[in-house]
Amino acid sequence: MSRLIISDDLKEYLRRLPIIDIELLLEAYEKPLPEGFRVNTLKAEENYVLERLERKGFRTRKIPWARYGYIVEEGGELGATLEHMLGLVYMQGPVSMAPVEVLDPHPGEIVLDLCAAPGSKSTQIAQLLEGRGVLVANDVSYERVKALSSNLQRFGVLNVVLTLMDGRRFPAWAASLFDKVLVDAPCSSLGVVSKDWGVAKSWRYRTVKRLSHLQLQLLLAGFKSLKPGGILVYATCTLTVEENEAVIDEFLKLREDAMLEGFSLRGLRGRSGLTEWEDRVFSSELRKTMRIMPYDNWAEGFYIAKIRKMGEQR
Repeated sequence: MSRLIISDDLKEYLRRLPIIDIELLLEAYEKPLPEGFRVNTLKAEENYVLERLERKGFRTRKIPWARYGYIVEEGGELGATLEHMLGLVYMQGPVSMAPVEVLDPHPGEIVLDLCAAPGSKSTQIAQLLEGRGVLVANDVSYERVKALSSNLQRFGVLNVVLTLMDGRRFPAWAASLFDKVLVDAPCSSLGVVSKDWGVAKSWRYRTVKRLSHLQLQLLLAGFKSLKPGGILVYATCTLTVEENEAVIDEFLKLREDAMLEGFSLRGLRGRSGLTEWEDRVFSSELRKTMRIMPYDNWAEGFYIAKIRKMGEQR
C-alpha cells in the first residue's frame, strides 16, 4: 500500500492529464532520487576528483547528458565528505543539470540566472564559463541569496555578480544586456515530490494559477534582458500544463521576436510539449519544448523550453 498522501486537488488534476501514467508516477514518487553530483573543474581536474572518491569507496556512473555530471551508485553519503566541503563536488539532481546544458554557456559570455538560489545552476553556469565572462546570479529572498553566496564561494566562482531583487524588475536596468538567460522559475514542484512528500499533500490548484502568472512575468523580464540573437532557457520542475506549455504559449503571443528552438541531450528521455490541453489549443511550435516525467529517467520531472530572441521589440 502506498504511504504517499495526495491532496484531493492533485488527484483530480492528475486524472485530467492523459499524458501521465499514474501508476508509474506514484512509483517514481516513492523512490528516492538518485544522488547526483558535478565534479568542479574550476578547482581540480575531473579525473583527480573521481580518483579521490574511488579511493574512499565511492562507485559512480556518468550522466550522459551533463558535462562533469555523475550519479553515486555505492559509497555512502557524498555530502558528508571533505570533497564536498572543499567544493570539489556539488550535489545536484541529474535532470536538474539539463537546463544549463541546453543553455550551453560559453567562456566570455554575459549570463543571467534570474532565479538563482540556492545555486545549483549558477555554479554549473560558472563552471562552463571557465572563469571568463560574467555571471549575474539573482534572487528575490535575502535568506536565499545568503545560501547562494555561500555555494558560489565554496565552488570557487570569481566572475559573478550577486543581485537581490524581484526578477520582474531586471529589465529596468539591464535591458538587452545578456548573451544567455536562465529562468528556472519557482513552481509547484510536482517533478520532485520524492524529495518532499509534503508537496503532494499540500498541493492546491489555486497555487498553480498564482504561480503561472508570476512565471510569465519572470519569463518576459528575462527575455527583455536578453540581447537580440541571444538564448533564454525556461525551466520548471513541475508537471502542470498551466506552469509549462500555457506559459510558453502566452509568451509567444506577447513576443513576436521570440522563436522556440528544438534541442536534445544525449541519453535524456522525455517527450514533446503539448499542443492541446482540454479545450485549449497551443502553438504547434510547443512540440520543440521538452516535458520530462519523473519515471522517464527515474529522477526529477522537468519542463524545458529553449527560446531565441530574433530582434528588438519596441
